[in-house]
Amino acid sequence: MNMKTDSERVTRKAMTLFFVLFLIFGSVLGGLVAVFYRSEIDSFLHDVEIKEWGLMELQGLALENEFDHVTADLLFLSNQNELDDFLMSNSFADRVKVQKEFIDLARIKGVYDQIRFIDASGMERVRVNFDGDMAGVVSLESLQNKSDRYYFKNAMDMGKSGISVSPLDLNVESGVVEQPYKPMIRFGTPVFDSLGKKQGVVILNYLARNLLDKIESVSRTSNGEPMLLNQNGYWMLCQDKELEWGFMLSERVSASFARMFTQEWERMQGQDEGQFQTGNGLFSFRRIYPLREVMGRHTVAQALTEPKKGPEAEYFWVLVSRIAPKMLKAHRNSLIGQLFLFGAALFLMVSLGAWALAVAVTRRRLYQARLVKMALYDPLTSLPNRKLFFDRLEISLNHASRYGRKMGVLYIDLDGFKQVNDTLGHQAGDALLIRVGEILQASSRKSDTVARLGGDEFAVILFEIDGIEGARRAGQKIVESLGEPIALPSGTAHIGGSVGGAVYPDHAEDSDELLKRADSAMYRAKARGKNNCVICSDPPEEG
Repeated sequence: MNMKTDSERVTRKAMTLFFVLFLIFGSVLGGLVAVFYRSEIDSFLHDVEIKEWGLMELQGLALENEFDHVTADLLFLSNQNELDDFLMSNSFADRVKVQKEFIDLARIKGVYDQIRFIDASGMERVRVNFDGDMAGVVSLESLQNKSDRYYFKNAMDMGKSGISVSPLDLNVESGVVEQPYKPMIRFGTPVFDSLGKKQGVVILNYLARNLLDKIESVSRTSNGEPMLLNQNGYWMLCQDKELEWGFMLSERVSASFARMFTQEWERMQGQDEGQFQTGNGLFSFRRIYPLREVMGRHTVAQALTEPKKGPEAEYFWVLVSRIAPKMLKAHRNSLIGQLFLFGAALFLMVSLGAWALAVAVTRRRLYQARLVKMALYDPLTSLPNRKLFFDRLEISLNHASRYGRKMGVLYIDLDGFKQVNDTLGHQAGDALLIRVGEILQASSRKSDTVARLGGDEFAVILFEIDGIEGARRAGQKIVESLGEPIALPSGTAHIGGSVGGAVYPDHAEDSDELLKRADSAMYRAKARGKNNCVICSDPPEEG
């Protein structure tokens, strides 16, 4: 009974302490989560704003680039030799040449509904129509007088290289909006003959759907809704196509951004660009001045059918991107869910998980290091073993071949090692091998590789040497070092070393042949009475 009571008391105290700690840590964690939540939301909004603004700038660059291409085409046509010849001769043959140039440009570019040359009286002299697949010349009988059209008058008013730009609207034929809708911008520039006399204008009817498609294409990576508005707040581009062109279509006259987003439209007035958030979402906007885009590269241009005076009359569009509130809310809800799960699992995972992971990772690293050492290093001397020796030999050969250097290999066989084993014991023999490894490393450069190939055989890779004499000096130094008495725990050992060497590329150009030559030289050193260094190219000893 007492044991049961004690057990219950321990449980109650443990539960009480658990709840106290839970409240303490829960309060701290709750505060940290709240700070983290606010920081994440602010960071998310900041990233979205930067991304939207970057896309807005890309859209503006796309529009500028499109204007560049159109104005370049326009000026090219107005200054072509064929047109000048036609102005001077008025011949059928020269007219055909101009028609061919117009057809080629319409077919290649695919963005011009019409290309026309209109003379100073307003009469179309050359006109090419493009239907999306083919470009064709309009017959002389079908050419019309356009002297009363604003785009002709505006273009005729320009000086040399001046360009007029019409508003972006839908194409109208015989007073009726063309179906399917065909967004259009007309670009015009005057044409001067070789005597400097103004003879008419070239007019390009630019299919503005290409421009609108570029805006939408740039916006594909955005979470926002791309829009293009005219200066009165009507949509020229909108995801809901039923809202577009309200200023051209009587049945949509009430469909405008200015009416549906009155507060946001008012905030955009008087500013060229900006970004703000309201209950209707995050709005990014930037004004585009088509006339400035042209004027920045050429001379004065105008676009209004009835030009007004003063800066307030300057023609502009408004690029807008809107991220709807539901998308912003979705991120908040997702973040709240993630933070809740994270907080709930934190107490269970952090302490035990981190400790278990640290132990597992440490054990794995130690185990991997041990495996590497076992695979590549001699367990007795800790020198590179045969496998690592051959790996480094190939590296050294490749380096020497690539940079035109010399390298060498020394084979070393200990003289008198068996006698030490027989007289002082195998433990002394192992100690001797360890000391030999140390002696060889001390006699070699840091860039060289000293390896134990097995038993009492060692090898040295001479990474970069000055040739055969460099190998000989290195080998002779090893012979002299091994010839010194070696102190061991069980006594003093007197041994020597027979060293054979070969040099790349003097003696061989591949690893197998180089090792074979070094091995042969080592046996020649033994034959000379041991404790010698022989390079494979040394002449045989006489006698």
